[in-house]
Formats: sequence, C-alpha cells, structure tokens
Amino acid sequence: MLSDITSGNAKTDGKEFRFWFVGQIDQWCKENNIPFDKERFGLRHAEGIEVKWGIYKKDDVRTAWASCSGKTAMSILIRGDFIFHFREPGHPDQTKEVRLKNEGDYVIWREDVEHTWTMFEASEILTLRWKSLNLLFPTESDPSLFVRRDNI
Repeated sequence: MLSDITSGNAKTDGKEFRFWFVGQIDQWCKENNIPFDKERFGLRHAEGIEVKWGIYKKDDVRTAWASCSGKTAMSILIRGDFIFHFREPGHPDQTKEVRLKNEGDYVIWREDVEHTWTMFEASEILTLRWKSLNLLFPTESDPSLFVRRDNI
C-alpha cells in the first residue's frame, strides 16, 4: 500500500539518536525520553537492522573503545578519509587497522569486536548493523537453527 512508504533525510532524521535513523526506534525513544509515535517514524522503526548516517569533522577521534554490540556491522565511506582500529576484548595488544579512503570503501566486523576510529578528513559514513545468525554452522546449543532435510 502507498501508506507503507517512509521517506526523509538521514542527516535530519538521525539527529535525535546520534545519527542512527533506522532501527529499534521505540527503544531509542524510551532511552532518550522521546515519545514514540508509530506514524511519525513509520518504516524507520525496524527490528533486525539499524542504519546510521555518520557525519564527522576532520581530526575527530573516538578515544574510548566501542564495546561489542552483539551485532555484525558494516561501514561504507560516502566521502572523506577515515581509519578504524579494531581489537578483540581480552586481547588489547592485538589490533587491526582498516582505512576507508575511497568512496565506497567498506569494512565489516563481527559482533565480538571492539572499535575506535580517527578522521583524517571531514567524512560521511553509512553504517549498518544486524543481528548475527550463524545459519551456516549452527551449534547444538541452539537446535532451532537446524533444518532437517526431510522437512524441506
């Protein structure tokens, strides 16, 4: 239905939630004492995916390590020059750097990785996060992930 269309501007719509503009908006509203209005947020309120339009100034630095989010994340450079620093919790001496310098450069990291970043130029970055499901290699600890061949 045509009423099931939501449009807007990522820069404007994300200002209330640190530039996250699609995701668990009802939860973000609660955390920020903002009334949740289903009609106002429309299809931006989504379970399973979060989207951020990050706007950063030259020489911005995130000094504190972002903790593990419990979600797989991907950042795509729209414009600028940006470096991510990654590490595993419990191994602070083992790090990896990934520089996003050309439009369209991206990096994807799992839910169990911490990160910080440094801006070499004013930058804009689109970041997506989604719940990780290990469907290719399920474990016995979660039998609901198994599909029996005779049930296909």
